[in-house]
Parts: sequence; structure tokens; C-alpha cells
Amino acid sequence: MTIHRTRITADGRSQLPAQLRRELGLNAGDTVNLESHDGQVVVRRPSKALERIRARLSKYVEPGSDVVSELKAQRVEDAQRG
Repeated sequence: MTIHRTRITADGRSQLPAQLRRELGLNAGDTVNLESHDGQVVVRRPSKALERIRARLSKYVEPGSDVVSELKAQRVEDAQRG
């Protein structure tokens, strides 16, 4: 783990150090998620958040199933019933 130091400006802005941006693969214009946990701020790329969500939900989905198609079919059925 590497610790990076930055200052917060009067208007609440902070700049991520170049080394940290490189480590996270961040480029100008990229969006990041900021999460607070026990007094700490965690910076995550949205794609990594999606990977974490998929990993957490994987135990509820059978391998090879197409959840999106199943949900669409279920919505069509619900709409037909009124």
C-alpha cells in the first residue's frame, strides 16, 4: 500500500497525485467513486465497483444463465397480465 498526500482547497477540491492516477489507470476526464469507510476515503474506478457487485451476486445466479433476458421475459409476462 502506498500513501499519497494531497491538500483540499477552499472550495473542496483535491487533486490525485500523478503516481496514484497511473497506479489506478486513471486518465483526464475519468469518473471515480469516492466511498467513506470508518473515517477513510476510498477511491475506486466504477468498473471495479461493478466487478465487486457481480462477485457478490454471483452466488445467486446459476453459471451460464442470462439474467437480463430472464428479467425482460418476466416484464413482458407482467405487462401482458396487466
